[in-house]
Amino acid sequence: MASRRPVSPRKTPSQARSRELVDVLLKATARVLLREGYEGCTTNRVAEVAGVSIGSLYQYFPNKESLVVRVMERHQEKLRAVMAAHLEALHGATLAAAVKVLVQALLEALRVEPKLHRVFREQVPRIGALKALHDQNAAYEPLVTAWLEAHQDQVKVVDRAAATWVLIGAVDGVVARVLVDRPTWLEEARLGLELERLIVSYLTA
Repeated sequence: MASRRPVSPRKTPSQARSRELVDVLLKATARVLLREGYEGCTTNRVAEVAGVSIGSLYQYFPNKESLVVRVMERHQEKLRAVMAAHLEALHGATLAAAVKVLVQALLEALRVEPKLHRVFREQVPRIGALKALHDQNAAYEPLVTAWLEAHQDQVKVVDRAAATWVLIGAVDGVVARVLVDRPTWLEEARLGLELERLIVSYLTA
């Protein structure tokens, strides 16, 4: 059963010093997750690794769930920024060329923090933040739909909004399986090639 504990920060830091503190706490949370796993990630442990008092931590985060969710959101923000930058730069490319670049961009982004991404995949449903993950994935949808609109002369799907949802879900599912079952594939060319075939075949069949 998903936790009903709050997963939102207590307050948003407004001053530079408080923003720095929150940044230190989130980086410490990521380190603890990687080294000790979700079960070992406690607020006391995060405060210890961050070198701050537990009281300082509780000023901004009510529990470890809220820390983990914010770290997850930061990670997703990095991925979205990478994808958005490439989508905006590929309006003139052919469909096959654009898919190739985007797949490589996705894999490159995943290689930055693959172990952390796997922790999120395994723990997010347990801490009651599955909706947050779905909301973040939904942020990709208008970008991908706009990209399909730009390639409408090469794309054969009828309902672009539905195609966007299916496409994101398919790639997301493959990525989830790779992180758990085939993590070494992130470094291999065959994963990129198969994702390209999956996407291009779906959009042009």
